[in-house]
Amino acid sequence: MIRLSILSLCSVLGAASVYAQTPVAEPAPGMQLVGETVMDRPSSWYQFERHMLDSADGKRHYRIDISIPRAPAPAGGYPVLYMLDGNAAMATLQDDDLAKLANSGHPPVLVAIGYDVPTRNDVVSRAFDYTPPTYENGQRVHQEDDRGRAGGGADIFLDYIQSVIQPLVKSRTAVNSRKEMLWGHSYGGLFTLHTLFTRPAAFARYVAGDPSAWWNDGVLVREWQAFDAKQAAGKAVAVFVGTKPRDPNRPMPNLPRAKPGQAPIENPRAIIGDMAESLRQGGANVTYETFPQYGHGEMIRVSLERALDIAIQP
Repeated sequence: MIRLSILSLCSVLGAASVYAQTPVAEPAPGMQLVGETVMDRPSSWYQFERHMLDSADGKRHYRIDISIPRAPAPAGGYPVLYMLDGNAAMATLQDDDLAKLANSGHPPVLVAIGYDVPTRNDVVSRAFDYTPPTYENGQRVHQEDDRGRAGGGADIFLDYIQSVIQPLVKSRTAVNSRKEMLWGHSYGGLFTLHTLFTRPAAFARYVAGDPSAWWNDGVLVREWQAFDAKQAAGKAVAVFVGTKPRDPNRPMPNLPRAKPGQAPIENPRAIIGDMAESLRQGGANVTYETFPQYGHGEMIRVSLERALDIAIQP
């Protein structure tokens, strides 16, 4: 027979009480489980298909979720909205969003470019895929984000989108190549603007939500400074920035250091507005909006909603 003293019993119960009252730590940003999405429910407006792909080096594994309108394609083909952070995008989309798109008269194909993980993000893979490379003396230098994750693979990823993902989508349904649009939030917004500043012809429309312009000492700012805004003439460009003060427990990353012979970048977040204005002056159709009521994480839903609205414009 097992004997348990009153003192021992009290110790056990006390420990259990403390354990029960200990708050469960919130998952790190991007590491929340996706769970059920609109793809897992019957839809009167869209049909869904999933494709699993690997990067050329086999290190990154992609989940491409394609949502095709049930309405017949128009004569020129459907417009297409490519959504970075596809897992998080699909977790953010709601049935009402699909109904609104379907009833617009111009429903787009939705292409969620995600990763083969159960969470909203693959934080290691996206750190590489979404961040621009940096070169010194003509040689690419090794880069890491503030958590030690390797970066600088944006051009490799953009090559992959153009050579593999876009052809896949065009093989699955009729697409209007003049109405292809790229949306991204945070690192995805960084990638979206990097694409605009380096390969403006890749897409007709660009939507960036709270882009991480501080990345790697402001490499995006340097790209913008070297970009001839007239190359974006006629493009639709929308930039949405959340200006709600950051949680003091998650301070802003270090501001970019000035490169030799370059002026310092005092506030890479504020300079995004200057980017938008220069694009407007170069002839782009620019929307720039700030949201003081929303923080960085909340801007994924806000900017995606705006992207959906833009995607159904003629």
